[in-house]
Amino acid sequence: MSTASTIIAMRWSITWGTIKHSSWQMVGAIISLLMAIGTCLASWQVALTLGGWLPSASPGDRQRMGTILVLFMVGLTLGVILIQLAFLGQGSNLSPSRFVLYGIPDSQLQVGLYLAGLTGPAGLTGLGCFLALTAIYARTGVGATIMALIAALLAVMVMLALSRAVLDLVGTLMVSQRSRSGLYLLVTVVIMLLCLLPSLLDSGIMDGMAVDTDSLKTAADILAWTPLGAAVRLPEDFLSGSWWALVGRLCVELTTLALCFMIGMLCLRHDRLYAGASAERSAAPRGLGLLGRSRNVVDAMIARSLIYLRQDPRKLVSYPLLLVVVILYAIIFRQMPMMLWLGPIVGAWVLEVPEGNALAYDGLALRMEIAAGVKGREDRLSRVRSHLSVALPCILLLGLVTLVFSGAMKGGPDLVISLDMLAATIGLLLSGLGVAQVFSALLIYPVPSMDQPFTSPQGRAVAQGFLPMLQLLASLVIMLPTLLVALPAIITGGILPLWLPVPVALANGLIVLAAGVALGSRIFDRRQSAILLTLDRYASLQS
Repeated sequence: MSTASTIIAMRWSITWGTIKHSSWQMVGAIISLLMAIGTCLASWQVALTLGGWLPSASPGDRQRMGTILVLFMVGLTLGVILIQLAFLGQGSNLSPSRFVLYGIPDSQLQVGLYLAGLTGPAGLTGLGCFLALTAIYARTGVGATIMALIAALLAVMVMLALSRAVLDLVGTLMVSQRSRSGLYLLVTVVIMLLCLLPSLLDSGIMDGMAVDTDSLKTAADILAWTPLGAAVRLPEDFLSGSWWALVGRLCVELTTLALCFMIGMLCLRHDRLYAGASAERSAAPRGLGLLGRSRNVVDAMIARSLIYLRQDPRKLVSYPLLLVVVILYAIIFRQMPMMLWLGPIVGAWVLEVPEGNALAYDGLALRMEIAAGVKGREDRLSRVRSHLSVALPCILLLGLVTLVFSGAMKGGPDLVISLDMLAATIGLLLSGLGVAQVFSALLIYPVPSMDQPFTSPQGRAVAQGFLPMLQLLASLVIMLPTLLVALPAIITGGILPLWLPVPVALANGLIVLAAGVALGSRIFDRRQSAILLTLDRYASLQS
């Protein structure tokens, strides 16, 4: 256990070292701690309420509670796995590859990494929440309470083990950049759909498809025999005297832990023996491609940006998500045709988030650009033109589709309002791009590496969540002139011409874009050295 304790201590040392050297990280850590405490307190409050209700509950009510617990556990486990795949990864600072030189036996290394994850902030928060399961069965006897404690421990351990096993398999089997990019895009789209599922259900799309309680119970009974939901059924099996079921579910959970450990061992040994053997072969170059048609510095940098975009799943994922948002809004507001414009508007709004951190996505490749003496204005113009060459046709196409499906092509006021909405969408795209030119040169935060889009630097979650929200808020506030003109023109009617928001929105977007390019160019020229130092520090986190 000395190896495991050393890895655990290393894990907390890295976390504390990251926090104490940055005031922003300290603020983020305090906020995360408060959120974790609030989550645990809420879990215990719900558990204590259920614990007071359970002894007097009817058998049918207890069955329904068991069904809800199983389905909740299954959904939570699958959600954790998806989030791990898309955002968190295994934590690059404690990946197995960093321990290759120390000669640690594979079994000890696997146990140490697993316990380091279990005793990390997320693991301890999950454990604190699941221990509330004991409060539900506290009034039903000591035996049920002990079984609830065992169930809580097994639930957290299996959830972590399954997450690590899936990540190990992904890292071992998907060695090519194309396969990793495809999986990354797929996982991100699935997460987006799941996040929008509550709105989809509230829209009435499920009307006429009511879910039967008996079917939920049947599904929960089946899932309770899988590693995803077996743990939370253990206390109920104890109370009902279903001893064979109790032993069977314990065997399922323990077997899952053993299989996940074996998967980790096999993946670790495979990576050590065949590292690089299955790497994707690079295709032989055929001419200069887009670079061969470049006439000046800006054209060459536009070509480079487009080549990077085609190969970078981290930025490329924004475009399928744009389509997902539009489709979901079309389903939700299918009875309100003019509300379909929320899809393109929200899509154009969030499409600029990667551009607000474009320098971090380029990484140390920016050294070549700065060494070549590229000016800030050339850099900003190239990024604007390359982005608009892809984003603007997508927005116009979605706007045309929305125009058709909204029924506005028949003419009348609806057509003018739809044109106003299309202009507002384009204006929001342009203004968001202008804000991004300032943010990308001023506020840089780390991103996953292109080769490992499933991992992210440890201790940077606050910056990765807060700065994009700040960028979105700024791009929205800066479009207030368009909003102040559009509301009187569309809602009240007669105060302002109905067509007036079209030129105002386009002018608003173009002015903000021009100002963003000018200001971003100045900031880029003045901060070139600081930008390179920042990118160099972030590159060490990605390795």
